[in-house]
Amino acid sequence: MEEAGYFIRLAEPSDVEVLKKSVRATLASPEGKGSKKKFEDAVARNELLILERRDPRLPEPKIEAFIEWYTRVDASVTIRDAGCLGEEFKPGAIKRLVRELIRLVRPTSVTVKVRADQTQWREVFEDLAGFEFTGQEYSRPHWRLIYVWTPEAERRAARRAQPRPAAGRERRRPR
Repeated sequence: MEEAGYFIRLAEPSDVEVLKKSVRATLASPEGKGSKKKFEDAVARNELLILERRDPRLPEPKIEAFIEWYTRVDASVTIRDAGCLGEEFKPGAIKRLVRELIRLVRPTSVTVKVRADQTQWREVFEDLAGFEFTGQEYSRPHWRLIYVWTPEAERRAARRAQPRPAAGRERRRPR
């Protein structure tokens, strides 16, 4: 049996209707309420990535998740929204999109605000190397936690993740 793969690409105008019909809960609107998103604007700015699943048993790829952002003049990025299509939350798909966004845009920093009561969204950004909690703000009626990614924070996280020599053993230096 052939495995289903995934493909990440910039959204196209033809994707807008699928997103509007299928997106339920998102980072910006966890209850699935709120105004209809203006995906057209993000598509026109080339600031909307989608993750597609490719299953050989299906005739067409299926959109699974999206991430929308805004790039500022100083090359910093603000993640405006992200979400999965359908009812199931897929943290792995969101993490892939965030990593691809960083690889694609190469920003000086990435900022995201997450509602404090949304544990699954907090865990996505707490698990990604380079994102650090920097503060919180109150926006009626919820507290929002602010996470910022920087290249330096990612390097620090990579150094912390490297295995260290076992205690009591000395590392031998080459002669």
